[in-house]
Amino acid sequence: MKEKVNKENTKIISLIPNLLTTMALSFGLLSIFNIIKLLPLTNERFVGIETQFLTEKALWWSCIFIYIAAFIDFVDGKIAKLLKNESEFGMHYDSLSDLICFGLAPSLLIYIVYLSSYGKLGMMCSIFLTICVALRLSRFNTLSHNQKNSFFVGLPSPMGAGLIVSLILIDYKFVLFSKEDIEVIFLIFSPIVGMLMVSNIIFTKKIFPNKIRRFKALIIISIVSVAILTHIEIGSFVLFYSYLIFTLIRFSISKYRKRHSIASRT
Repeated sequence: MKEKVNKENTKIISLIPNLLTTMALSFGLLSIFNIIKLLPLTNERFVGIETQFLTEKALWWSCIFIYIAAFIDFVDGKIAKLLKNESEFGMHYDSLSDLICFGLAPSLLIYIVYLSSYGKLGMMCSIFLTICVALRLSRFNTLSHNQKNSFFVGLPSPMGAGLIVSLILIDYKFVLFSKEDIEVIFLIFSPIVGMLMVSNIIFTKKIFPNKIRRFKALIIISIVSVAILTHIEIGSFVLFYSYLIFTLIRFSISKYRKRHSIASRT
């Protein structure tokens, strides 16, 4: 009798990671549905005070839904490891969810809001970003277990989406750029994010050095989380771009050291 109960409990627990993936996918789809609300903005007949308010709120919530999906995706992987319930099905299901949440949703967002005025060129940039996410996820699935646990080859797709979404949010909050300038920025920046995802740049998984104890790391994470939640536009922008800049500097230094060591040998 106890064995049956234990088996049933094990089956229920094994569903948790996939249920979390389903939740993340749902938020990714909610982001897309909110993006569709922005379509009337492209027609001058619909531009008014109330419509403009609705479209701005839809834009903000679309970004937030992508953030929520990214957070659930992060938690999902950690829980799967803790439960020792990593499966091939879960891996592929998670990748399909990531393609929608961090590939399709951000691509549609930047196309509808910023790149639709460029016609086919804007469409190509958005399609290219989605394709790069698909390639990034496919390559990740082919890596060995040790490689997946040690580092990321190429920018992770949630981080790529974070770079785009955080830029949208901070411009939405403070209106840093004119309409024409922000459109040009995304026309150039979205392919760059795509290239970073399919690049061979090593992105670290370890946020904190081994010397920092878990309790201290927990304190730092708590402070950062409070800062982000208090002012999500600034906090998320600083978080994502700090991670990118830190990785690029670290990668450049390691490349320079390798070249210097090879040159010294010869």
